[in-house]
Amino acid sequence: MDSLIEPDDLSSQEELLRAPWGELGRSLTLGVVAGLSKLVLNVFNTLTTENEERFLEHVLHRDPGVGLITVSNHTSTLDDPGLLSAITPLSYFFSEHRHHGVRWSLCAREMCYRNPLLAAFFQSGKTLPVDRGAGLDQLSMRGVGRAVGRGDWLHIFPEGRVVYTGTLGALRWGVGRVVCDAVAASGGRAPVVLPFYHSGMGRVMPYRARLPQVGQRVHVLVGEPVQIEDVACNCNRAGVNQEEVWRELTARIERALLDLQERAPPNEEQPAAVRKHGGRYPKRTPEALPQPA
Repeated sequence: MDSLIEPDDLSSQEELLRAPWGELGRSLTLGVVAGLSKLVLNVFNTLTTENEERFLEHVLHRDPGVGLITVSNHTSTLDDPGLLSAITPLSYFFSEHRHHGVRWSLCAREMCYRNPLLAAFFQSGKTLPVDRGAGLDQLSMRGVGRAVGRGDWLHIFPEGRVVYTGTLGALRWGVGRVVCDAVAASGGRAPVVLPFYHSGMGRVMPYRARLPQVGQRVHVLVGEPVQIEDVACNCNRAGVNQEEVWRELTARIERALLDLQERAPPNEEQPAAVRKHGGRYPKRTPEALPQPA
């Protein structure tokens, strides 16, 4: 993909990925945020996990140069960094300056980059801005794709927004595009795509809540890596419709998350809270849910 090899674009991506407060500042930012997240979810609430060892194996012990994309449902504004911090050792965050392995994430610019101080904080915390409605060909999207291609970890919410209906929302093609960008940046190797599904975060951090709630139960179910190699081999291949490739990759990931949703405890709907604050609540009927192929 040309956008991944143009010198000016590469320079801009590297500038976006840099640590604005230095490497030690990045480790401190990540460590403090992770510690607070662990306090909320592991002390003031109860967190249980299934297949946590599978998650940690891919996060901490995968082969060098192998990229990782974790994907999950998105039910509250605390999902990231909350959940990822709660199930990853705290020492891993404070030692980021040595291994550079903590996840990259994406956040809407109007939420996380509203002023220079917030922008520096989130960039230091490895969270990059995306502009809603600007499409897939954004600098941050290309940047994280390149980072995964060189062996980094990215966590992405493929629904593209917080969903308060209690069920998985429709996935967007962006996750398929990132996979293909990672394949291009790695010279043809597909990243590991690891799904997990969580339940209960909507009770810990309900819609428009100012502070996390206490005494709630959260459950995380980690699935098997999604088999994408037979599709990812068509990424960036001449004569192949790339939108179809992105769509099929996204469909594979969607089916994996739907399978986990069937096996996990249900999430609660939040229509009353959304409407109370004047938000839009897209009530979805069972017939409208995406069906496995």
